[in-house]
Amino acid sequence: MVYLNYCVLFVWILSLNYVKATDYDCSQPLLENAVLKATSSLRERGPENARLDGANAWTASSSDYDQFLTVDLGYTYNITGIATRGRPHSSEYVQEYAVQYGMNGLDFSYFKEPGGEIKMFKGNIDGDSTRRNRFDVPIIAQWIRINPTRWRDRISLRLELYGCRYEAETVYFNGTALVRKDLQRDPISATRGVIRLRFKTNNANGVLMYSRGTQGDYIALQLRDNRMLLNLDLGSGVATSLSVGSLLDDNLWHDVVISRKLRDIIFSVDRVEIRGRVKGEFLRLDLNRELFIGGVPNKQEGLAVIQNFTGCMENVYLNSTNLISVMKGSSEYGQDQFDYRTVNTAFHCPDPPVTPVTFLTAGSFVKLKGYEGVRSLNVSFAFRTYEPNGLLMHHSFLTSGHVRLFLHEGKVKVRIVTSGNPAALLDNYDERFDDGQWHFVILTVAPNLLVLSIDGRPMKTVRLIAMTTGSSYYVAGGVTGTPGFVGCMRLISVDGNYKPPKDWTSDEYCCPGEVVLEGCQMIDRCNPNPCEHAGACRQNSHEFFCDCTGTGYSGAVCHTSLNPLSCTAYKNTNAVSQQAEVKIDVDGSGPLKPFPVTCHFHADGRVVTEVSHSNMQITPVDGFQAPGSFVQPIHYDADMDQLIALVNRSQSCQQSLMYQCRNSRLFNANAQTDRFEPYSWWVSRSNQKMDYWAGAVPGSRKCACGIMGTCADPTKWCNCDADPRTVQALQQQQREQRLANGLSVGDNPGFEGWLEDSGDITEKENLPVKQVRFGDTGGPLDDKEGRYRLGSLRCEGDDLFDNVVTFRISDATINLPKFDMGHSGDIYFEFKTTVENAVIIHSRGPTDYIKVSIIGGNHLQFIYKAGGGPLGVSVETSYRLADNNWHSVSVERNRKEARIVVDGALKAEVREPPGPVRALHLTSDLVVGASVDYRDGFTGCIRALLLNGQRVDLRSYAEKGLYGVSPGCIGKCDSSPCLNNGTCHEGYDSYWCDCRWTAFKGPICADEIGVVMKSSSIVKYDFMGSWRSTISEKIRVGFTTTNPKGFLLGFFSNITGEYLTIMVSNSGHLRVVFDFGFERQEIIFLEKHFGLGQYHDVHLSRKNSGATMILQVDNDEPREYNFNIKASADAQFNNIQYLYIGRNESMTEGFVGCISRVEFDDIYPLKLLFQENAPPNVRSLGSPLNEDFCGVEPVTHPPDIVETRPPPMVDSDVLDRIYRHTDSAILGGVLAIIFLALVLMAVLIGRYLARHKGEYLTQEDKGADDALDPDQAVVQSATGHQVEKRKEWFI
Repeated sequence: MVYLNYCVLFVWILSLNYVKATDYDCSQPLLENAVLKATSSLRERGPENARLDGANAWTASSSDYDQFLTVDLGYTYNITGIATRGRPHSSEYVQEYAVQYGMNGLDFSYFKEPGGEIKMFKGNIDGDSTRRNRFDVPIIAQWIRINPTRWRDRISLRLELYGCRYEAETVYFNGTALVRKDLQRDPISATRGVIRLRFKTNNANGVLMYSRGTQGDYIALQLRDNRMLLNLDLGSGVATSLSVGSLLDDNLWHDVVISRKLRDIIFSVDRVEIRGRVKGEFLRLDLNRELFIGGVPNKQEGLAVIQNFTGCMENVYLNSTNLISVMKGSSEYGQDQFDYRTVNTAFHCPDPPVTPVTFLTAGSFVKLKGYEGVRSLNVSFAFRTYEPNGLLMHHSFLTSGHVRLFLHEGKVKVRIVTSGNPAALLDNYDERFDDGQWHFVILTVAPNLLVLSIDGRPMKTVRLIAMTTGSSYYVAGGVTGTPGFVGCMRLISVDGNYKPPKDWTSDEYCCPGEVVLEGCQMIDRCNPNPCEHAGACRQNSHEFFCDCTGTGYSGAVCHTSLNPLSCTAYKNTNAVSQQAEVKIDVDGSGPLKPFPVTCHFHADGRVVTEVSHSNMQITPVDGFQAPGSFVQPIHYDADMDQLIALVNRSQSCQQSLMYQCRNSRLFNANAQTDRFEPYSWWVSRSNQKMDYWAGAVPGSRKCACGIMGTCADPTKWCNCDADPRTVQALQQQQREQRLANGLSVGDNPGFEGWLEDSGDITEKENLPVKQVRFGDTGGPLDDKEGRYRLGSLRCEGDDLFDNVVTFRISDATINLPKFDMGHSGDIYFEFKTTVENAVIIHSRGPTDYIKVSIIGGNHLQFIYKAGGGPLGVSVETSYRLADNNWHSVSVERNRKEARIVVDGALKAEVREPPGPVRALHLTSDLVVGASVDYRDGFTGCIRALLLNGQRVDLRSYAEKGLYGVSPGCIGKCDSSPCLNNGTCHEGYDSYWCDCRWTAFKGPICADEIGVVMKSSSIVKYDFMGSWRSTISEKIRVGFTTTNPKGFLLGFFSNITGEYLTIMVSNSGHLRVVFDFGFERQEIIFLEKHFGLGQYHDVHLSRKNSGATMILQVDNDEPREYNFNIKASADAQFNNIQYLYIGRNESMTEGFVGCISRVEFDDIYPLKLLFQENAPPNVRSLGSPLNEDFCGVEPVTHPPDIVETRPPPMVDSDVLDRIYRHTDSAILGGVLAIIFLALVLMAVLIGRYLARHKGEYLTQEDKGADDALDPDQAVVQSATGHQVEKRKEWFI
């Protein structure tokens, strides 16, 4: 990527040399003398007001996508930038716009992105500020047309263009001309370079530039079928071909740039670029013969066309040298024969003799005159179109009948009707002609003869034809009820008379605005190919279509993969056995293709992916003595990029490697030497020669036996490195030792047998093995030989599906970096939740946004806004999505549609509106888990998030301790908060317990449901005909009593006489008595006294077909009681009719105490008794009963830790910039005013506090100041009543 950026910069620098101007002097304002026009405007807001610093602005009368502001600069300029503003002091401004350019005011081309999409330039954010955009590659044009695509309130615009005059050096080639430069004296030898030129032509084929060297190097730039083709060979004998552009024979100027650095190359036409790598191993282009421009004298290697170029070229640059300028200088000074030799060239560009005309709609046509009243006709023209149907020509005879030439399903057909003869339909051509290429048609009709010729291939038909011609010929349409032709035509001739389109009168063609004279305005929507993954593109005049057959992808642009992401993904969506042969697509919609694997599914849940290669059998190695002289590249069923992606995403990988040797050494390494000069080795995926064998560790220079210390020769680190004599001596010692111990020696092949070094390579960073190399296997006549086997690549697990996070709080989010969805993009993820309404993914920009939501528990919705109104697509499922199971979601937006796919099968699409496809402009973070403002949050788990096929590591965000987010998928129910077998319902931020199938109640099924029993109390449960027979009951009862006797619980059947009772005996022990039809049995639990007022919990169950009873009291260990059952008997408890609590109806006294937790399988009688609207089959008899908790306090869980969202992070740099940019003069003035105001306020307050309030008179006696009442004042007075004048002050 660094190199590509460098190349773009390099091209830009050269483009500045190309226009002979620097950036400094090529940025002058250009609109001073320009003429501005517009498609519509309001009164007093015409296009003349659209200058950048004007007091008004141009405002379109109707705000729609068909508004244009056209600028005629008067001359050809090199335009480097544009500045825009809106209407002053208003909210009317353009937010986004497209730029078109042209040379004649009739033909315009869009400024495009490198990928071929129309570039949308960012506009203004208010009516007054200026927004300036720079053209990465300058525009060379006289006319500029602005097409607003987004606006606020109204389309209002002011603008300025910047650039400089364009200076062109031009040369014309007439099809026989060429320029030849001798490179023998000045050869070219370069590892990098740039070629840049402009051309225009009417011909679809031609050689623009060619050169070659004596070592097989060549470069060939040529037009083939309206497309630019570059063939390049750096001397390796393998050509690299790149093709870009289309419809290049439209006689408009086209810019070509070829930029190469080593083996990386960028090839662009009109700013649409493709990138590639030169094949072979060489880096230098060596050209030392001749350089040809405009053609070649004879056929040359690397050329796909034989025609020389016909048309004009200008400013042909080789690096920084303008070849045309040098060529003209050589010609003027008579040096033509030394530097350049020109043949039939001219240094000017004449106007084309033939101009095309464009019929934009099916209702447009032209009506031309022919010879009237004659018995023959001749019509000829050339056409190009992408429409499969349309009328080409229609002529009505003066006599009855007509002849019609038309396109039907891409084929050219003729229908002729003459007087007295049946209608005839002629269909003589099998190929299609709606391919966008020029096709020349001649139709001749004469008595009893019709000749149709297409592209020089005539088809003659002889039949009875008699007619007299009329006066008018309708070309491209004009016949009611018949759709017209949409496309371009040229050289339209009727009866040998050609009338140029510029001479057509207004009553000869229809209609203004639907016919473009002197220009071919067709758009090739298939260039560059919008169909991804090698999908085949077709098109008509309105849109393109992608044929995804055989690609492994689907959708409008072949974007969505039809294959699972991995074997784990396959298992998640399919019923699997032990093994499956499938294709996987490790990056989904990314560039990597699907490849075949074998998936192994183990019983313990492990999933192993196996990739085979072409050399998995045992392979002999003999006759390769030099180290590494035997070379075996490994060719897998997938390419290296695919395998690396698989290995990197797997939890572990391994590949077995075995080498068996006979007198052949492997590493020849030991502890006595530091040198490592192996005879054999394997090569890692990064082309690294590895210094360890399978089973050892990197860097060890050992085999597995060297690590374990089990090598045949203890002094060596591999079995195959063993010294034959040492091995024979060791084997002899072992033989003697076995004989001394009285053991059999057995067969020992000695060193004449084979030794082996084998093991598994498990280091993921080195897998897969790319190559194996062996040596020291001697010649064909010695006894040295080896054999090896490399196993398949086996990888286990998939980190994609282990990358799981839990959102446990509804406003918790993971904020990912800005997601540039642009014109196309996709998001894949899997989720499980119980929340019915939530935003899962959200991002937005100034006006655009994307949002993925779950609605109502069974809808998934993808809604987005790209400039226009919001568009949405949703899938409604027949099952619940909020069911706490994993579901997959794939959303995609491309140039044609938006789609959503749920669980790999349910999908829905919405078409993009007509007009240019607008890129999604998103500026916020990509928020996962809620909306951008933390509303409508999601709680649950998300895994396997892919953005444009790239895995996003959500777990790493969660491991940083984010608010409300946890790694893994861990819900509230995972801690089993619901007690007593209550069912926990997950909410992830909460939970609730379903206690219906327990004998408890309460928020966590821990509240007792008991009853205080008196001696006369009884609770009876009647099975009411639904009699139950059991062989493995589960019975539970809890109780507390101080009366050491009584009946707790019993089951009875009057039909069979079988019963079971649980009671407290008179001695205070627990007693179980039952008879299930084989004999009466009794169990007495003596270890505890049950009449001491303590609470006891009793569990009773059976197993082994009823022959074993299990009794558990409180938290003690369960006890088992086995009973011998006769073969003729069974242990089934048959036809249970009644369940009694406290006593049965035959008893006079019952249990006294509290009973709770009564369960019999799935029956909870006390819970039923006390519920609202209790069923009629459970009732209390005797004294009234009330619910009680039997003194057992319910268990509670500690409260959850309350989490609060941390405050937002404050960007200190932003604050610093805000304070730094504060105007110090204004700040000082404000502070001075505040200071003066404070001083003035202090003065006023002081005056107010010290003001004189006035005078008053008093008659109070002196000496009576301290009197408590008037009487005392009189007594204490010293002077009597006296009027005195006093002053009062306010403090």
